[in-house]
Amino acid sequence: MSRTPIHRSLPGLATGAALLALGLGALTACGGGSGTASSATTQSAATSSSAESSAALSSDSGGSGGASQTEALTATETNFKIKLDEDHLKAGSYTITVVNDGQATHDLAVEQNGTTKATSDSIGPGEKTTLKVDLAAGQAVFFCSIGNHRAMGMEISVQVT
Repeated sequence: MSRTPIHRSLPGLATGAALLALGLGALTACGGGSGTASSATTQSAATSSSAESSAALSSDSGGSGGASQTEALTATETNFKIKLDEDHLKAGSYTITVVNDGQATHDLAVEQNGTTKATSDSIGPGEKTTLKVDLAAGQAVFFCSIGNHRAMGMEISVQVT
């Protein structure tokens, strides 16, 4: 009976562990339509961690070589109001952290020139998620697209320069 030395099988174990981690990550990211609060929370937490990592990477990349930099922005939603942590936005790419501090389920949609450019996942009270959007110069409207929330005043217009 021939045995493989442990030092030869470690690369195989590492490859197997990496494949397992990728598979589990894909299952988490595809949380899908189960509609349970725990899967939404898991997906939001995974999205949030990913966005924070992306934001950290983009802020460290500097401005050399003409590479576009992603700006971070936070949108806090409460009972039928939206507040942005910045009121002067420049044209460019944004990673927006959406925080639901209200009592109802909300999302965040971004519209320019009558076209919705991006919409976040729906999140329950106390949850957060992220979305990425490219903003051009002009007027941008941030709103909740759930039910009649926009009609109830859950929108904010911002001039993008």
